[in-house]
Amino acid sequence: MSWRHSLRLSLHSLLRFLLRDLWARLLVYPSLVRNERSAQALRDYVTGRAHALGLSVAPDPAVLRPVPPAAPLLTKPDLRRHPARHLRPRRPGSLLRTTIRTSGTSGSPLTVVQSLGAVIREQAFVHRQLRWIGWRPGGRRAWIRGDIVCDAQPPDGRYWCRDWVGNVLMLSSYHLSGSTMGGYVAALEAFDPVVIQAYPSSIGALANWLKACGRRYRGRALRGVMTSSETLEPAVRSAIADAFGVNVFDWYGQAERAAAIGTCELGRYHVLTDYGGVELRRGPDGRSEIIGTTLNNPAMPLTRYCTGDFVVVSQPLVCACGRIYPVVDAVVGRQEAILTLPDGRMLARLDRVFQGFDGRLVEGQVRYHGRGRFTLQIVAGAGWTARDEGALNDAFLLRVPGVDVAIAHVEAVARGPNGKFAFIVHDP
Repeated sequence: MSWRHSLRLSLHSLLRFLLRDLWARLLVYPSLVRNERSAQALRDYVTGRAHALGLSVAPDPAVLRPVPPAAPLLTKPDLRRHPARHLRPRRPGSLLRTTIRTSGTSGSPLTVVQSLGAVIREQAFVHRQLRWIGWRPGGRRAWIRGDIVCDAQPPDGRYWCRDWVGNVLMLSSYHLSGSTMGGYVAALEAFDPVVIQAYPSSIGALANWLKACGRRYRGRALRGVMTSSETLEPAVRSAIADAFGVNVFDWYGQAERAAAIGTCELGRYHVLTDYGGVELRRGPDGRSEIIGTTLNNPAMPLTRYCTGDFVVVSQPLVCACGRIYPVVDAVVGRQEAILTLPDGRMLARLDRVFQGFDGRLVEGQVRYHGRGRFTLQIVAGAGWTARDEGALNDAFLLRVPGVDVAIAHVEAVARGPNGKFAFIVHDP
């Protein structure tokens, strides 16, 4: 029942507000505002954060520089194999900690420890991005991401519920189909949020549905759509902007909290150099990899971390929005396959299926064979048990109910020519 999901999500929202959001707005956000248009304030802030963590970053955070040729780099496989090497002892400012478990788009579980202060700072940066869009505390928001917000088959056909505390309409990203999208759009228009936060694949599907129906979104309060977690392709951005009549604000970050990129109201990507120290490593194809150094997390600070994500670099310019953060043209490298099931459901971002098995699961891949049949290919590590097998099966069916799923153990997931493997594969 939707009230049960609403109650659970509202209680979680209340806890987040008391432990995180309130302090982010009161203690951290004011200093972030000062950084936006003052080079001196930005330098002082970054220098102070780097000193507090005992790290070194570039002297001018308003400029992006290449990584020095001989500089040691930290790779994702190194962090995955030896996370304890980067974990610092508890001390004032990092006594309270939490753990992020993610599989990313690689399907390989990764555990990152962060202090409560890092959680608060993370939210302050997100809060600033929301305010760039035009949202203010208490304003209505809609959320279409990988959360369980309804029953697998709700009898009333509502694939959404309310977070009453956060004033958020929570919509399922797992039930989008040609037959349900009309209900999604009607629910959004009735709630009339100021901002919609969604995966590009989810909000893009709604945009395409609106276009196919020959109409546009009718909500009056909407100021912007905020996308994240997937690469936002130009065609998808354009479709969303046309259908919803607002700008699309794309946000880039990662679980390792080494770098972040936000979007201003003019549509430009700003590298948030007060979030993390960013350097670039140019690749042979002209793209540049984001190399980040932590500025927010004293529990597990990472130095010159290779994110595996890339940007297309602009010529140096001053954005007309007045913010002094470095500008890049595009963020690339997180595209996933989108699956369409026989009942019309469209699926993407199934990465949460493999979360929570760190230390026991080396990597995993979702293979779709058509007609609602899936195989989860896994490389099991030491300690993998039959109980884990059942939990993985249940985690998948919780998000994709009504399908057939099998688990296959393999020695390794096949890589492509670039040494990487696709997280979701649709077999011909």
